[in-house]
Amino acid sequence: MTETSNIILACDESGAKGYADQQESYPGEVGVFAGILVPEEREYVARTAFQEIYDRYQPVSGKLHIAELEPAEQSNLRNDIYEKVRTLELPCLWYAIHVAGLNDWYLTQERFLEDTRERALEENPTPRIRQGSPRNNIPSMHEELFVGLYTNLIAFLEERRCKRVSIELRTDRIDSPIVKNFEKGCKRVLEPYPQVHLVPGWDTVENEKVEAEIRFDVNWPDSLDLDIEIASLSIIPIRDGDCFTLAADVLANNLHYLFKNRPNSELYKALNEPSAIQDHPLANNLAAFYDWGTGDVIGDRLYSHPRSR
Repeated sequence: MTETSNIILACDESGAKGYADQQESYPGEVGVFAGILVPEEREYVARTAFQEIYDRYQPVSGKLHIAELEPAEQSNLRNDIYEKVRTLELPCLWYAIHVAGLNDWYLTQERFLEDTRERALEENPTPRIRQGSPRNNIPSMHEELFVGLYTNLIAFLEERRCKRVSIELRTDRIDSPIVKNFEKGCKRVLEPYPQVHLVPGWDTVENEKVEAEIRFDVNWPDSLDLDIEIASLSIIPIRDGDCFTLAADVLANNLHYLFKNRPNSELYKALNEPSAIQDHPLANNLAAFYDWGTGDVIGDRLYSHPRSR
């Protein structure tokens, strides 16, 4: 039997996390999810080191968040966390999306679907099969970011030829419905093809419910076949203070600050490539892939900022 590797990815978000129908509130607004990967063999040493930092900065009451500290303490906490990440050689991952890019993609899809419905009615005003009003499931920035980070984690593990992995994703406190959506999104990342979706309708001649089948299939080249097996996946929202999620909070907060304060010449450029984080103190840990390929085709292309095109 293949040995199972156990890892923890402590992660947190910063910046925008609303829905795709929202416009950016300032030029170049982004949301980011970031994580620190802790392999099983370094878990005890890392926990001991980060717990010592947590205890040193812990407030009298409540959880410790970097945004709630005074500026001088924020700087000291960042430096302490980053020193331990570098010393322990912990890989770091992130995923970021432009608010305007996600909104532009959403509006484009809505216009396309509306045009398609109008053309169908023009061609056949009284169709035999009728469907209910289309459901407007607006994509969530929060969920898109989380799934993007998880996808990067799978790519990272696959690149290192991990065969069987048990993953624990530790996040700050989030509601149960969001956790369920996160789990569904993670499942889709490795969902096999073909994928089949059933669409309900009403047959106006036979006066009965009917279903149409929509099948999606993809023919991947052999080079993109994945060998990794996810033995188990746990998403654990932390209710009380946790030293690992504190470290992820610090990383996400600082990455958001970096993206938000890019010069005008860089403001709308790609977010998910090494050049975007080259000025970050943990740039070497964040540049975790051996081969970045042609870049991120979702966040940096499909959801690219309109002003970058």
